[in-house]
Amino acid sequence: LCHLGCLTRRRRLQRRLMDRDRFTLMPLTYSQAAEVLSFRYAPPLDFYNPPPAYPGAIENLIDPKWQFHGVEYDRQLVGYASFGADGQLPGGDYTAPALDIGLGLHPDRVGQGYGGAFVSAIMDFAINTFAPQALRLTVAVFNQRALRLYQDLGFEGTTRFFHHQTEYLVMMKPITPHQAR
Repeated sequence: LCHLGCLTRRRRLQRRLMDRDRFTLMPLTYSQAAEVLSFRYAPPLDFYNPPPAYPGAIENLIDPKWQFHGVEYDRQLVGYASFGADGQLPGGDYTAPALDIGLGLHPDRVGQGYGGAFVSAIMDFAINTFAPQALRLTVAVFNQRALRLYQDLGFEGTTRFFHHQTEYLVMMKPITPHQAR
């Protein structure tokens, strides 16, 4: 059951989703990978800071087997997405058929209203490129803003688990035939 706050959030999200067509996804380039490795978030999101660049880090991110993509908005890098096993963590239940998505919004864009359109653009790309039965995300439970956004976009929690003393929630969104284009 949705309460007034939920309805207000959904209305704001629907207005922002109109911008999702301004996002483009392309395989991550060398320079984009270097920029992604420099992302530094403010607490408590500093949990998501990538490790410092090390020899081979950029090459790993641009390796096609990991399916990392740069996400641009009006030709500026605003984040990244990965499709496949990179979106999984040890301890999670990934037995159901689904496409795992990992993602990160540029720290300068966090909290500025980009999240809904950013994630929707990634979802559209995933559905149109990979034609999955479902989409799956793994999110740290403390990240309530992300959990609300994913719920507003139709994801539902399936299982919880701990990895390195952090609780995670696996979330799934089945893809209906009308969503696949």
